[in-house]
Amino acid sequence: MSDLLARNAAIAVVQTFGQTPLACNSKVAAVAILKTSTTLDVGTRMVLTPWLVGGIISAEAKRLGRLEWLGESMVPYDDLIPIDLLRRTGGQGPGQLYPQIYTDVTSRLKPELDEFLAHMGVNCGAGVPLFLKGYPGDVIDPITADFFIASALALRVNLAMKSGRPWDDQLQFGIGLYFGAFKRISNEQKAISPRDQGASVLRYPPVRDYLLRSSDENDRDVANYIQEVFGRR
Repeated sequence: MSDLLARNAAIAVVQTFGQTPLACNSKVAAVAILKTSTTLDVGTRMVLTPWLVGGIISAEAKRLGRLEWLGESMVPYDDLIPIDLLRRTGGQGPGQLYPQIYTDVTSRLKPELDEFLAHMGVNCGAGVPLFLKGYPGDVIDPITADFFIASALALRVNLAMKSGRPWDDQLQFGIGLYFGAFKRISNEQKAISPRDQGASVLRYPPVRDYLLRSSDENDRDVANYIQEVFGRR
């Protein structure tokens, strides 16, 4: 078999003995690995899909201002980045991720990250594991960015888990948390159920309706963002 045919065969799919084959599509591989994570609750593992990653990338790109886009285009992959430039551009990469969530992923989902780097490097790349570049390089690189986006979403969906909350609602709350809308969502929950400060609000639709009826354009954008990503699941 020629080197080209061998490489194409490896890229197509990797068969691991005793396990479900892992694809070489970075979004698919990232989600497949996260679905085996013991760090994440069952609801999070069940609702994660590769299409959600694409939905986030699309929704974030739609909201990226021209000046921010130009600023980010100047950010290099290494860590020798002027602090002022990072402050001006905010979140980095196609998922618009910040340093804190990068740290959360590398610490809380390290075994999953290591498996992803090994798989994408050994089975789908140069035959050796991929290596981390640090922030922001890892959230900019088109391969590792997919893992960090999927993982950041997974951690936020996991955070939205509440006893009695349906998984689809958990996912929608989690998407909102990924978008950085914790305070807005919390305020709407409190408005719906002031008696218990929103603790009893398990479903997302009442919160969505409050957001969409708001006179604040940013509230409405939260609901639209959640729907854009959720609709891609």
